[in-house]
Parts: sequence; structure tokens; C-alpha cells
Amino acid sequence: MNNFASAKTIQTSVFIAILIFFLILSILSIVTYRPEVDEGMFASPAINLAEAGHFGTTVLDTSGTNLTRIEERTYWVMPLFLLNAAAFFKVLGVGLFSMRLVSTFWGLVLLVSWYLILLKLSRDRTIALLGMALIAFSYMVIITSSMARMDLMSASLGYLGIAAYLALRERNFGAAILFSQTSVMLSGLTHSNGIMAFLGLAFLVIYLDFKQIRPKHFLFCLLPYLIGGIAFGGWVLLDVEAFRDQFLDNARMSGRMDGFTSPLNGFIREFTERYPSAFGLNANTWGHSGPIYLKSLILIGYVVGVMGLILTKRLRTNPNYFCLLVLAGIYFISLSILDGQKQTYYLVHIIPLYVACLAIWIHWAWNKGNGVIWRFSLITGIVIFVGLQLGGIALRARQNTYGNFYLPTINFLKQNAGEGDLIFGKSDLGFGLNFAENFVDDGEFGYSSGRRPEFIVYDSQVENSLIDSKEFFPEFHTYFPDLLKNEYDLVYRNEGYRVYKRRH
Repeated sequence: MNNFASAKTIQTSVFIAILIFFLILSILSIVTYRPEVDEGMFASPAINLAEAGHFGTTVLDTSGTNLTRIEERTYWVMPLFLLNAAAFFKVLGVGLFSMRLVSTFWGLVLLVSWYLILLKLSRDRTIALLGMALIAFSYMVIITSSMARMDLMSASLGYLGIAAYLALRERNFGAAILFSQTSVMLSGLTHSNGIMAFLGLAFLVIYLDFKQIRPKHFLFCLLPYLIGGIAFGGWVLLDVEAFRDQFLDNARMSGRMDGFTSPLNGFIREFTERYPSAFGLNANTWGHSGPIYLKSLILIGYVVGVMGLILTKRLRTNPNYFCLLVLAGIYFISLSILDGQKQTYYLVHIIPLYVACLAIWIHWAWNKGNGVIWRFSLITGIVIFVGLQLGGIALRARQNTYGNFYLPTINFLKQNAGEGDLIFGKSDLGFGLNFAENFVDDGEFGYSSGRRPEFIVYDSQVENSLIDSKEFFPEFHTYFPDLLKNEYDLVYRNEGYRVYKRRH
């Protein structure tokens, strides 16, 4: 009895330690990484809701776009993350740190959810803790948990729904359906990628409990979507035209929907674009340096986990572990088709599945092999796998693109720009410039509006937009370099930013 109590105390301590360590790593990333453009765009409506009582995005210049009345109501993204951010602003005050904490909070939810998922599927607390720890130490999860985007919130709500279903299904099947579907519905109201959790949960219900399904359970399933649909529909009905224009503009942006027109190409681009970009096979972004190619070894760890589960008969034939493989397939196929832009942030939806497979295989491999060499090799592999990711976080924190590049650029602008001097740059600058009226994110830099700012801030995000414009907006691809060459002078630069001042 005493041994059981002692083991449970140790497991509880490890559980808490994982959460604390994850929190420390996320906050370290929060305070050292420069903001990105999406964070600034998402902050604008959340700030307006918290401070002015309206849900408009006012940091953007919408000339030449289809973002109808976005300064009044924000429809181009799903609303739940922005509402969550506004609530954090109310409590903690407006700022990059408080907005990024929204994702950190949902990162903690993700870890607890996956502990429950693995515990229910494996019936083994060691596997559950190992999987939870490997997710907590994942480079991609930590980075996403320290960014003010909705990806981690959407993924966490989806997995919370799956965890709730697995935890409740044997005790109260109706409650399992109701609570799991409610969480998945909220995931969809956070980001359209919530459809992956919807499909995954549908598979689990049919696979594990098809014989338990009764007509009343369809009502339990539909109720959350009915309530969520009414709430969201009421919001849309306030301005149907604006919703249509904004939503379609975002859906068509930069080839986002290409996966539907060419699914095969979508699968190919997963391997040629998304994964190489996420795992160090492309160049460093501005302000970053180091052996980025080492991140590719992390991907090898995921491949070992998935292939280990597939090739090991004892694991593959376990009905619960088979569920994980099917879920990974559902998520992979969905992501390949849904996202034509191949955003690396979206990998946070599927990486926990890869890690879960790896944790199960490691546990099996450890118990299978009793030899010193075998276990030493296994430990070495785990240390390399985790060490590379923690080392990446440490290197990123040491480079401190927020303190070394972002803040000096902001200080230069504050010292040299007059109160009425117009500044064009990406929305992330709004955090440092307090989203002042003289700062605007005009993605076309005056092409449609005809306005000429006093200062233009150029960074890797602007450069990426310029590169993309060669395919999607060729007129801008010619216009913008000519604008800088003919009308502006470079007056400040560091490794992350360049500032141009208009000639007079």
C-alpha cells in the first residue's frame, strides 16, 4: 500500500514538473521572440473590443481589398481566439505578453488532454507521462504556445474533446458525446482547422462505440453545433455582406484553397514545402542563425514513432493504438487538403499524434530489450531528440530577436518619426508603436491607396509577401522595389529590420 502511494506521489510530482517546465520554456520564448504580422492583425480587434467596445480591425489599410467594413467588424477569421485575447487584455492589460499568454494557457490544456488520451488508450501512467513530457518539450509546440495565434487554442480544444470522450465513454456515454462535441465545436469557432478534430472524434465514436449509439445520442451530438451555429449566425447576420467578402478574401488568399482543386499536389507539397520549412531544410529567417538543418533530426524521431507503431505487430494490432494511427492519417490527409499555403504553425494539430506514437514505441522498445547496449542506444536517441528541441529553444532565446532587433527598430521610429509622420509596416510593429493612428499596415504600400508614408519598415515578412506577389500580385512585385529605389532612402538597419525614409 505504501509503495502504491509512493508511486502515485512520484507520478503526480512528475506531472506537475512537466507543466512547470513547459510554462518556463513558453514564457522564455514569449519574452525573447519578435512578434509576427498575424499577431498584430489579431491584436487589433481584440484591443478594440477590450478598450472601445467594437470588434473592428483598424490597423489595416483596406484600399484595393475585399475586406469590407473590417474596421467595424472582423469576420475574416473565426472569433473565439480574439474574444479570449480581449478577455486577457481586460484582466492583464494590453500587450504582446498578455496576448501570447492565451496560447500558453491552451498549451497547458493540450498537455493535460494528451495525458488523459494516452492514459485511457494505454492504461499505463508511464506512457501517459512520457508522451506528455515529449509534447511539452516539442519545439513546435513550445513555439506555437508562445505566439498570439489561434492554432494552439484550436488544437487544444479539439484534443480536449477527444480526451473528454475517452474519459467519459465508459461511465456516461451521453455525457461523453455532449462534452466532447461541445469542445470540438468550440475548436471550429476558433479556427476552421477544427474540422480535423471533428473528423477524428467521429471516427473514434464509430470505431469504439458504434453499438452504443442510440437516436438520443444524435441529439446530444447536434445540440452543441446548434447552439454554436445560432451564436455565430447571429454575429454574421449583423453584416452578411462584410462576412461574405472578408471570409472569401481570406479563403482565397495566396492559394489557400489549392488543396481542394489538386489534392495530389497538396500531398506532395507537404513533403516539399511544409515539413522542410518546419524542420530546418530551408534558410534561416532574418535575425536567426545557427545549424538549422539539425531540426531535420527531430522529424526522424517522429518517423521512428509512427513507423515503429505500424511495423510492430503487437502495437499495430492493439485496437487502441490502431486508433492513433488512423487519427494521424485523418489529420494528415485533412491538413494536406485544407491548407494550400502550407503554414508550419498548423503542424501543432498533428505533432502530438506523432509524439504519442513515439512514446508508445519507446515504452515497448524499453521493455522488449534488456541488453545494456540496446537501452543505452534508446536513451541516447531520446536525449538527442529532446536535446535538439530544447537546444533550439535556448538558441532562439539567446538570439533574442525581440530585444536585439525589434525594440531597437521601435526606438528608432519613436525617436525619429513625428506625431503626424505616417509609418507603413507589418502589423506586428503595432505592439511597439501602441497601434497609434499614424501607423498603418498597408500590405500594398500605397499601390491602391496612393498614400506615401514618411517611413517604411521592411523585414522578412515584407520580403516573403514580395516573393509571393510574383505569382499572386505581379503588379506589386514590380511596383514595390521601384518605390523604394526611386522615393526612399535606407536610414536604419539591423539583422531583423530595415527602415526607409521618404526623400523630400
